[in-house]
Amino acid sequence: MTQTRNKQVSEKTREKWLNDLAHAMSKWFVDLGFPLPEAQVQTAFPSSGKRTRRISESWQRDGQEQFVVVVRPDAEKATEVAAALAFQLCQIAAGQRDEHGLLFKHLAISIGLSGHRKEDSPGALFKELAAPLLKKLGPLPKSTIKLSQADPQKTQPTRLRKVSCLECGYVARVSRKWLDKVGPPHCPDHGPMTIADT
Repeated sequence: MTQTRNKQVSEKTREKWLNDLAHAMSKWFVDLGFPLPEAQVQTAFPSSGKRTRRISESWQRDGQEQFVVVVRPDAEKATEVAAALAFQLCQIAAGQRDEHGLLFKHLAISIGLSGHRKEDSPGALFKELAAPLLKKLGPLPKSTIKLSQADPQKTQPTRLRKVSCLECGYVARVSRKWLDKVGPPHCPDHGPMTIADT
């Protein structure tokens, strides 16, 4: 019993791991002269949903100098997760002063992120800076969030009905709504068409 309890205490949750990493990386921003405001890291899907490739995003609490960084729960590569988190920290550090994105770009380049303003690719410098932090933190814990398979997305059946001309074979498709409202369309040569499927 005691052994199990000790194991549970020693295990690190994903959010704890992410917040510890953010705290360790915050020292980089202090060294660059841009100390970070208060920021909390949470595990969740970004506002664009689970289908997007985006790993992270940040939000500012209304009227406060407090930020929440969201990191998706199904991202598995520690270096990519760290780069995504660092990207959000650059945005937070640049803040309102960064009208043209130059400050953000300066911070991102300074910590070794490569790519564009909307990307968070870890460059060689970032990998070098992050390696000792990631080694100290250990492997990225798996998320406790499980995607439900109970309601898999079904492909929506077509609502269009096939209509055809019995004389020349001309085919068209029309919605059930318009079939019910005004009837089938007309063939340009032979008049009213027949519903081919029901």
